[in-house]
Amino acid sequence: MHGVAAQIARLPADAELPPLPPRIQVEVTNACHLGCTSCARHHWDANANPIGVISEQTLDRLEPLFAAARELTIGGYGDPTEAPDALVQTVRRGKAAGCSVRLITGGAKLNGPLLERLAEAGLDRLVLSMDGARDATLRALRGVSLRAWLGWIRRARALAGDGARPLIQLNVVLQRDNIEELPELVTLCADEGVAGIHAFHLKAYTPATFDRCLLADPEAARPWFAQARQRAERMGVFLKLPTLDPAPLICTQPFEHLLVRHDGSVRGCCSGLFEPADFGLFAGHLRDGAEAAWRAPLLQRYRQAARTGDDGALPVPCRTCAFRLPDLAAHRRPLQVVA
Repeated sequence: MHGVAAQIARLPADAELPPLPPRIQVEVTNACHLGCTSCARHHWDANANPIGVISEQTLDRLEPLFAAARELTIGGYGDPTEAPDALVQTVRRGKAAGCSVRLITGGAKLNGPLLERLAEAGLDRLVLSMDGARDATLRALRGVSLRAWLGWIRRARALAGDGARPLIQLNVVLQRDNIEELPELVTLCADEGVAGIHAFHLKAYTPATFDRCLLADPEAARPWFAQARQRAERMGVFLKLPTLDPAPLICTQPFEHLLVRHDGSVRGCCSGLFEPADFGLFAGHLRDGAEAAWRAPLLQRYRQAARTGDDGALPVPCRTCAFRLPDLAAHRRPLQVVA
């Protein structure tokens, strides 16, 4: 059994689904002042996505999910450091419930005192969204200097001391503008005590960025992938790269994962968190209970279609999603720019 058929065979039956998901993701805020060129927030409908911060009531409603989950990821289409008090409280609640907690941040308001608070709260993994190894590239793609990134990495390493917490990882959005720096990022990880890199293809939200995605010219990226892999193996750095040879996949997120936005609405995957939820699976609202969201009709529809391999029965957002179809077309996701 090979390919999609093998993936389908490993999917749990409905009766085998856990009462609540083992992995959850929480968006503590959708605020962010950075100008990261890869982010959809620069092109979404601002009127439909008012800025907010997670409330105490929503955190209370999250308690059953915290208690059931093994892993808690904090991050969304805002930067969690924009709401430091809510961020630290979410880490504390997750750890108190027994979760392994990781934070994904582009460093919007990250600083030494906040890192100390997060370490004290028990943060297990600090994931920095760092799209280059050179100052000019980082400033152009993220609006943040190399000096700032290195400062955060070194402070987090100092806080960890001889321990493993927080472990530091880089998330990298690979694209035409930074692919040549991928091997340099591997070296940076080795030099700075960073565990490794999880890389992704650029999702292009405007026609002007369509050709920046590496899937538009995969042959040009292959030498850099190969060089980075060789260097990572030699230096003992973890490296997970996206595919350059797209083949259909089964996305398992709706079988093991829920994402809760700052406003308490719930998605069955980490795609399309903003409104309108054209690219995401809307599962309801926490005010109606975590169990209801986990068993939401749209998620059950996805699960059934995935188990049978019936692409035509999948929810519309899933039929062209990059998590299932890691090809160029699926990474071109144009959004209307709203003034």
